[in-house]
Amino acid sequence: MPKLEQFEIKKYWQIFSGLKPADNKVNHDQVLPILYNSKLDSSVLNQIWFLADIDDDDNLDFEEFVICMRLIFDMVNKNIDKVPDELPDWLVPGSKASLIKERKQRKQQENADLPKQETPEVDWYMSPEDVTQYEKMLGTCERSRDGTVTFPSLSWMVKSKFFNIGPSDMDKVWNLVNPRNLSSIDKDPAFYFIHCLRQCNDVGARIPSELPKALADICNKERVSYDLKSAQADVKKIVKNDETKADTTPRNDTSALDAPVDTITDVDALEKELALLDAELSRAKANNESTAAQNTARQLREQFEGLLKYRQHQTLEHSKKGHISIPINSRAVAEDLDNIEEQVNALESYLRNKQSELQSLEREIASFR
Repeated sequence: MPKLEQFEIKKYWQIFSGLKPADNKVNHDQVLPILYNSKLDSSVLNQIWFLADIDDDDNLDFEEFVICMRLIFDMVNKNIDKVPDELPDWLVPGSKASLIKERKQRKQQENADLPKQETPEVDWYMSPEDVTQYEKMLGTCERSRDGTVTFPSLSWMVKSKFFNIGPSDMDKVWNLVNPRNLSSIDKDPAFYFIHCLRQCNDVGARIPSELPKALADICNKERVSYDLKSAQADVKKIVKNDETKADTTPRNDTSALDAPVDTITDVDALEKELALLDAELSRAKANNESTAAQNTARQLREQFEGLLKYRQHQTLEHSKKGHISIPINSRAVAEDLDNIEEQVNALESYLRNKQSELQSLEREIASFR
């Protein structure tokens, strides 16, 4: 490692003066832009700051600032592979030699007196106060149209809140809560993302290699699509008994739309489905189920309501034209209803899962009391 040169010290003085020191000292916030610009991991920067802050006052005078800058430059330029455990003698200012000696003695005494502590594990329990705080933090992030949040949006928010978190930490936790490698994630995984990084920042918790099973199930859950044109909605009803004959009716056949239907039966069925959805919505609100579950139920209800209005209009138009006896493609209509039935089943399954998650969390809360 090359020794300090005079031109180097002059360069550091220019940087130090530009930070507008008070009483010949700069604090952590003043040096923070330089630390971030180095692109070094937060754990490395913490080690450098600790070595440079010889008097442990969380400020750097010029001599300490020189130590900090030199270690940063050596790490960035690959002059050293890691931050040394102790400062080399040539980097210790003469005025700080006695403090360095005291620090070594104090460290030896602490190591002798205190039992070795392991790195704390992440505690995944979120208190109501935590959830409220994370709601506010998530509210500052830019959301996608479906309400999800992307990695860049989350990472910018985290950087502004947690100063001890580096890019590699965020990458690890993002992969942890987003195992399906989606471009954006729902609110629950986003909460766990913030919660984990907060503990890494505050208490130095170790990022786990995998989530607990209950949380993994939440982060792995399939997003339910309520768009009848989506691939998820393109399902076929299982053939029962001896019905093995394939449906050869083209799906773009407009005869089903031009015919009046069994429209009365169709309308009655839709009205019943709407009544069931209204009951489901009321139950979800009464049980204080998640906003996401209530929103998806509400969106599905709007789709049913639109289809009902269309069928009612179709019935009225064909009644006026006297086309009641025109035959229709009843198979296409039945298949549409089957698809709608699958959507209702998917919604009910989704709501049951949310209920199960809520009960699981309540049991966990009770276990801590």
